[in-house]
Amino acid sequence: MTFRSNLLLKYFFITILSAITIHCFSQNGLQQIGARAAGMGYASTTTEDSWSIFNNPGGLGSINDATAVFAFENKFNITGLNSMAAGVVNSFSIGTVGVSAFRFGDDLYNEQAGSLSFGNRFGIASLGFRANYLQYNIEGFGSKSLLTIDFGGIAEITNQLFFGAYIRNINQAQVSELADERVATTLNAGLSYRPIEKVMLCAEAEKDIDHKAFFRAGLEYQFLKKLAARTGIKTAPFTNYFGLGFKLSKVEIDYSLSMHPVLGLSHQAAIAYRLKRTE
Repeated sequence: MTFRSNLLLKYFFITILSAITIHCFSQNGLQQIGARAAGMGYASTTTEDSWSIFNNPGGLGSINDATAVFAFENKFNITGLNSMAAGVVNSFSIGTVGVSAFRFGDDLYNEQAGSLSFGNRFGIASLGFRANYLQYNIEGFGSKSLLTIDFGGIAEITNQLFFGAYIRNINQAQVSELADERVATTLNAGLSYRPIEKVMLCAEAEKDIDHKAFFRAGLEYQFLKKLAARTGIKTAPFTNYFGLGFKLSKVEIDYSLSMHPVLGLSHQAAIAYRLKRTE
């Protein structure tokens, strides 16, 4: 092979690797985690619990406890797609504050985030925001750090009907100037209907500004005092979700299972420990 051929081959591989790098930088950035939400297909726009530090920050406004949370997810039995997260929320007179950390990936490629969240309740509405310091790392290509802002809210229309909406990366943080690559900006909006205390039905739409919208729906049924069963779906691609929740006085343990039509099963386990009640 001639020197010229070697040089062309070298530039070809550099171009391909650069394209992969840019693509990988924009893959995740969502920090979506929490086995309760996952058990309902992540139709979690209207849920108000400690996991709101990773989902809709508007849900924090209704939290009155100091709680620590931890979750681990294994996607498709591939180590490089594992996610883990931990956080603490606490309620103060001015509102509820949350601090959290999230990691996705392995040593070859990973995404990390440190977040500060705040939420408060104003009449029938609960509003919140989240500031995320993101870092993307690709072995051999270095790292990229940036800041994103999320904002959301939940409104109690009636005692049984709730509306929620939130937007991730409202500031459209840029990852690379080369192809104007940016962290995904997504908008979620949905409703939940709670006919009785033990049942919650959720439905919502999710729209990435660069892609078509898709639909999520979920159901939670607390069939025993300490046990809850969950199920959900997501379109594009169609994915089934299932989950169980076990609740004690201070501890909540959740598990979820999802089935992708091509890639297979994903498992997630989560625990929330109530440090103290602050109300």
